[in-house]
Amino acid sequence: MPRYLAVAPVQAEGIPVTLGAGDARTAQPLRTPPGQRLIAVVNNGSWQAALDVTFPENLERIMRRCRDGVWQELALYLLPEERAAEIGDGRRTTMSGEPVQEPVRRPRR
Repeated sequence: MPRYLAVAPVQAEGIPVTLGAGDARTAQPLRTPPGQRLIAVVNNGSWQAALDVTFPENLERIMRRCRDGVWQELALYLLPEERAAEIGDGRRTTMSGEPVQEPVRRPRR
């Protein structure tokens, strides 16, 4: 499962990655340079998340979810490994940048 990062710093500090010809939803996984992490910022129109998709299977899973319509947009960024570790926060945000409230979890019986 990919690690979640803070969306705003990824968008502000990350180096945008273009996948070349075609739509990002159908492109093939790419190689991440040593010392860098590949981060996907996705949204469903209501909220957004930044996920570390450096491993090809994580990137493919996100792209598949885009093809299936779960995510409306996908943008990829490169970040240095150290910075990615610093901004890992595990949260989602609304499209305006506000934190998404997590649902209340019921205790297991």
